[in-house]
Amino acid sequence: MNSGVAQDFKSRIFIITGAILLLFAVLITISNGLLLFVIYKNPLRTFRNATTVLVISLGVADFLTGCVTAVDVGISHILEGLAIQKLLLQAKIISQITVRGSVFILTVFAVERFIAVAFPHTYRVSITARKTAISCAFGWVLAIVSSFLELAVDRNLYDVIFFYIMFILPLATMCFTYCATCCLMRTTAERVYRQRGGSNNKHGERGTTRKGKMSTQSAQMQKQLMKTASLLIIVFALSLVPFWSFTAIRRYCKGCIEQKWFIAGYRLSIPILYSNSALNPLLYAWRMRPYRRSFQALFGKKQNCATRRDLNVNPARESPV
Repeated sequence: MNSGVAQDFKSRIFIITGAILLLFAVLITISNGLLLFVIYKNPLRTFRNATTVLVISLGVADFLTGCVTAVDVGISHILEGLAIQKLLLQAKIISQITVRGSVFILTVFAVERFIAVAFPHTYRVSITARKTAISCAFGWVLAIVSSFLELAVDRNLYDVIFFYIMFILPLATMCFTYCATCCLMRTTAERVYRQRGGSNNKHGERGTTRKGKMSTQSAQMQKQLMKTASLLIIVFALSLVPFWSFTAIRRYCKGCIEQKWFIAGYRLSIPILYSNSALNPLLYAWRMRPYRRSFQALFGKKQNCATRRDLNVNPARESPV
């Protein structure tokens, strides 16, 4: 009797998890597809640097997570919940590839921001879009190879690789580079402020030179990019914590695997793991000005054209400058 109740509970959890994953698949695919479309159209001709390559790579990883991984894993959960078939190993491997691809790309993103702030001259001279694309491709290769290791490596050894090397090490790297970059940015901002203050005291109103303005704008841009990168890392870390926590419990508490709380928590942590893929495009659109302006320029085109026609027909409505 208890076995039947437990099996019925497990089936419901699998079906609910699968339904949530399919819903997330639609949201993730639409949001990231829209982002990639805006970058492809590039209405303002601004997407030509290394940061854009990272955004595209992460967008592709999230798009694949939505249209391939979430759909595959969601359907597999529903089929197992209906006792039609077991959760296939291919669903697990595909899930690991896209998730780990995102982890590696976010790690490269954090390192790229650190180099841009700590070594600006080296960044401008050496960090190109081509080199960044090679780094992202290398990250994808690592994600694919590490995912297929499950077929060839002992399970206990694989769990160690899966947990410590694929999660702890990248997350520690991202946290270290983030903290170091914040400290460097604060130091740079204070130095620029002192330079501007000294220049104003020495030369009066004409003391703010073109070089000083460019330095200020550069510092502001770096600050904005760093805030966006920080939000990406924080959201990704929060989405990973539940899944990796239950993975650690499964590794060290074999008796917990058949408990109801573990079954529900572990399965529902999978949609949470994918939730950041739907949030990332919102961070690009609202935190980074080039993406927000490009979105407005592309999808506000019809409204702008209608406004211009209205002003041409009724020029009196245009307020004088």
